[in-house]
Amino acid sequence: KGFKLGFDFIDKAIREDLPLGKYELDGENVFANIQEYAPKENNGIFEAHREYIDIQYIVSGNELMECTEISNGITTKPYAPDCELFSTEGNIVRLECGANTFAIFFPNDIHNPGKILKENETVKKIVVKVKI
Repeated sequence: KGFKLGFDFIDKAIREDLPLGKYELDGENVFANIQEYAPKENNGIFEAHREYIDIQYIVSGNELMECTEISNGITTKPYAPDCELFSTEGNIVRLECGANTFAIFFPNDIHNPGKILKENETVKKIVVKVKI
């Protein structure tokens, strides 16, 4: 149910060119953030969420997302609802994401999204959070 709500919202947000901000789709069970930003340099900081699955959809622009299994991570900031931070040195998957692409990150995936793929580019992204 949460995935359907999320993908239906992504479709609506694109068709209606919804403004930036947070949208509750099913209270705190499913919500979305439409955001725009300049991708960052690689800081080596990965994150994981225990309570939510992330659907990250690129509306426009390009960014690099990296991910790996949580077992490859070393905790650098203990869990606090709903995020834990990690560093990692092994088995990193690099995802070059452009407009109309998405990635889904589950609680066992540590991920480092929002990184520079092309210089001086703004990214518009929709992040849907689906409670487990």
